Amino acid sequence: MEEVRWRSDGHSLGEEPFSLPSTFSPWRSHEQFIDEDDISSSRPSTQMSLPSPETSSGRPPSYIAEDQVTRPPLPRRESPFSHANRTRAQQHDEELVLRPDDHGMQPKTEVVISAGDSTPPPERPRGAIRRTKFKEMLSRSLSSTLLGKSGSSSPSTNYNTIEEEPPIAPTYHADNFPMDSLGQPHMMEGERSRSSDDDSDIDIDELAARYERPPLDCHSRRDVYIKRRSWTFIILAALSVYSTLLSGLWLVVSIYQPRYGRGVSSSDGWKMAPSTATLLCTLIAKTIEMSFVTVFVAFLGQVLSRRAFVRKAKGVTLAEMTMRNWVIQPGSLLTYWEGIPYAAPTVLGVVSLIATLCTMFYTTASDAMVSPKLKFGGWESRSLDGLVKASYANPFYAQKACSTPIDQKLDKDNAAPSCLDVQYSGQSYHNLLTFMGEWQTIHENQTSKAESLGTRPVGKHNLFDNTTMVSTWIETEFGNPQSSFAVHGRIVNNVTLAMPHPGVYSAATDPHNDILQPDDLAGVGEYSIRASVVSPAVNVMCVNLGRDELSPLIYTRWPNARTEFTDVPGQRIGVDDWFDDVPHPSDDEWLNRTAVDDIFRWGPEYHRRPPVFQLYPIDYNMITNTSVAESDSIYILAKSGTIDDYTLCQLKSWVTPKCSTEFDLSGISGGYMRAHCEDPNDTNSYISSSGNDDATSPPSPSVDWRNLADQWRLSMDLNGGVQNNNASNARIITNLILRSPSLDPSLPSMAEALAVLASSTLVAGSLSSTYRAVWEYASMDMDPGVYESFKASMRTQQYTSSHVMAWQAIFYPVLGFVFVINVVCLLYLLFFRPGLVSDYTEPQNLFAVAVNSPPSVALAGSCGHGPDSAQMVVPWRVGYSAAANHYFFEEAGEGPRGRAAARRSTASGADLLSPNHARFRVKNYDNYKRLSSSRSWL
Repeated sequence: MEEVRWRSDGHSLGEEPFSLPSTFSPWRSHEQFIDEDDISSSRPSTQMSLPSPETSSGRPPSYIAEDQVTRPPLPRRESPFSHANRTRAQQHDEELVLRPDDHGMQPKTEVVISAGDSTPPPERPRGAIRRTKFKEMLSRSLSSTLLGKSGSSSPSTNYNTIEEEPPIAPTYHADNFPMDSLGQPHMMEGERSRSSDDDSDIDIDELAARYERPPLDCHSRRDVYIKRRSWTFIILAALSVYSTLLSGLWLVVSIYQPRYGRGVSSSDGWKMAPSTATLLCTLIAKTIEMSFVTVFVAFLGQVLSRRAFVRKAKGVTLAEMTMRNWVIQPGSLLTYWEGIPYAAPTVLGVVSLIATLCTMFYTTASDAMVSPKLKFGGWESRSLDGLVKASYANPFYAQKACSTPIDQKLDKDNAAPSCLDVQYSGQSYHNLLTFMGEWQTIHENQTSKAESLGTRPVGKHNLFDNTTMVSTWIETEFGNPQSSFAVHGRIVNNVTLAMPHPGVYSAATDPHNDILQPDDLAGVGEYSIRASVVSPAVNVMCVNLGRDELSPLIYTRWPNARTEFTDVPGQRIGVDDWFDDVPHPSDDEWLNRTAVDDIFRWGPEYHRRPPVFQLYPIDYNMITNTSVAESDSIYILAKSGTIDDYTLCQLKSWVTPKCSTEFDLSGISGGYMRAHCEDPNDTNSYISSSGNDDATSPPSPSVDWRNLADQWRLSMDLNGGVQNNNASNARIITNLILRSPSLDPSLPSMAEALAVLASSTLVAGSLSSTYRAVWEYASMDMDPGVYESFKASMRTQQYTSSHVMAWQAIFYPVLGFVFVINVVCLLYLLFFRPGLVSDYTEPQNLFAVAVNSPPSVALAGSCGHGPDSAQMVVPWRVGYSAAANHYFFEEAGEGPRGRAAARRSTASGADLLSPNHARFRVKNYDNYKRLSSSRSWL
């Protein structure tokens, strides 16, 4: 049988018994007031009396069986929480709360509880009120029940021993509101009935009881201080160091803009692929962003939490607590904007807004400013090496360089020449057709005013089928037919075409120069070269002559000429061995003199012999002469069907130092080469920057080119007029003969067409040839060749940590602010404050403290939807009770009396009496005192 323990006093056995419930409420618990109908009728009518609190001697009670204990029937009475009793209880409570501070802030315990009398005890005079110490009261009340010390005597003090009474099932009355003294509103009858039907709802009495419980059961198990050697601090410090170093590196990289060369490319070997590099940068940027958010939110929490401890500080508002959400959830700036007008104008608010923007755009800024992307660097001067194997226009090397599977074993004498003929034919006709295609557009539009040679279309050539070579007209001062007509009194069509040096392509793509090719850059790379090398050029000068003026050069007009008739009526031609009748070269033999010797520079004054032709060509036909002894030129004699004059053209070639070669190679659009000539501002021209002695020497026509051109004219049968074959190429070209001393703005001239047609010989003669104006080697054909250096300006594309558009520089502040804020946070964590404190802006910490804090009218009405704008600016700080070892929130302007009133509770404080917590309470109080007396900087 369960035994009930009672404490009694032998001197007062006749007094009315009393009991104290298990909670130390200043009011009687409504659970004690029950109807007598709830008492079983079988219970005896007698009762055991308990000693009075005033006369208790503190002796241990005797043990009585539960079935031997009788209770008198309790009459139905009015609840002590009725209006009259409630008013007196509230006045009495306020008197105790307003006691001086030296009496302590412990709850009121001077309550006399009678078991049967419904009349409330009379109020004692204030001087007669006994003031107890909180801890002593708890020790007396719990010594016999909770601490389990059976038979111990009550402390030798002037305070009464208080017993606990077993709980009695409560009976609720419609008119009783036990907590009305707290100013709780009355609930309508309908509301109570609806509330009682819902098990999940909390009625007004239980809600009030919960809010009135003092936090005696919530004593802090750990200190608010977090030491430096804790894992929390170590991890946070490591994240801060990582974020600071990496964000600083990202900022430096974005400013310095390093180029990675082959380190980030598609080259073979231990290289990083561009896609991998981009992914790695994005991954690192994301870790910087996450660590930055973690560190800044911790920094923000430390600043606000420390300010909440400082007594002299302004406290912390809910608006400031929401600043951490800006960084973590930037969208909260739009969804929960109530606190922005109050928190944003502060220093922390401005910094938080900046951190929010940086967090939102940091990965984007990293991708724009740091992630490797293809970008051109600046122009830089360097020396390139090109492999030289032969002199310019070496016919033997040109034949050998032609690619064909037919070797000398199959065709010893004609394998190489045949290959070269096909190459010449295909390239030359392609160049001519491309040139004529441009002129077709001009001719159809009839809008061109290109009467000056320098503004007229130029020829193009395809090198290796992936590079377009664009020529340039040079020495244009001699290309004006009107000026020549004024000097010579006849039509002179004189043009000079310069081609870029094709050897620059070979040097640029040679691994010896270690230039990143488009294939090394995922097939999309580019680079540009401005090479200080010579450019091959061809000069074509066409002069119109009458039939008689041309007769000294026509064999059939010579005396004693051996001729025969052709199929054309009246046309005579020299016999097959007619050339044997031409005088052999000698020091005093310059053949016949003509009216155009000074134009073509023939005769003893120039040490050059004129050509001799086998016959007069008929209309729209051409004949050639490539066999002039010791000559550097080939000659073409043509006849147009629209004029009576014949046209004699001279072709010769040399390398000019007045040009530079521009070479642009792209993995998308292919290569592009252009000869940039006769520009006084061109610092890359051979004559300006090569530094070679031959740069200032006048160019000399190449004798070898004459031999190369002989193979070229054979490939296209330019000498077809000897057979009167009426070739198509001859008919096209003869239609372009000038009829007047001016350039037709809608048609090309014959000299221009021949120059474009012969441009293929310039390319073939320049491949693997010297980059200089003169040949300085003993052998004309070298195998495997030698590397020859030349100066060049280069601009290459490499994967670079940089922005590619000018407007992307707006991301510099994002990278800069992240680094600066990281530095500030790192200094704050490591040097400005020793260790950390509990971050009360963290949701879990905030919730734990908030639910164990007294309610405040400052947040009245906010329990449903949340605080409104006015409640967002209420300042709060962290309070601390040394007796309860308890932290709680309180209004920053609330005084000690308000805090004492807010700490009323009905909870048991047994845990506070444990000696194991004493040393923690002392240390916690010291730390709290130190925190509360420190200064707040932000």
